[in-house]
Amino acid sequence: MNIRNYIASKKNINIYDLVENKEIISLYNLENYPIFFNMDSININPFSEEQLFIFIIEPNELNNTFFYKTNRLNNTLLFVIKNDNYKINTTNYNKLLISHGYKYQKIDGNNIFEVFIYDISEYKDNPDWLNSENWANPDLWEK
Repeated sequence: MNIRNYIASKKNINIYDLVENKEIISLYNLENYPIFFNMDSININPFSEEQLFIFIIEPNELNNTFFYKTNRLNNTLLFVIKNDNYKINTTNYNKLLISHGYKYQKIDGNNIFEVFIYDISEYKDNPDWLNSENWANPDLWEK
């Protein structure tokens, strides 16, 4: 997935830069969006698929409080800083995020951060066999 295109597809973007990382802000041209430095003022429109919450976060902040505050958000993009703690516990952090519904997005040649996205509209991929042609097509019942 192209992260820049994903961000550009959303109309209402809020950035929560919890580590004050200007490098990521400039790399993805996020300077023109509202930037917050704590999670005290999360403004949620629960019915909007156009709203995107971007968090730039240290891995040790991925705790119950973080997930409690973000569990009602439809679209969340996480930039998780690859610090020493993350490098030592990569598998545990990835399992934690995947267990909360985030999908890992590979960024080639990136040693600074990892990207995870939770997008409710893409939460569950439909398998190929789950369609009306295979379910309700009597012509295929004998096959």
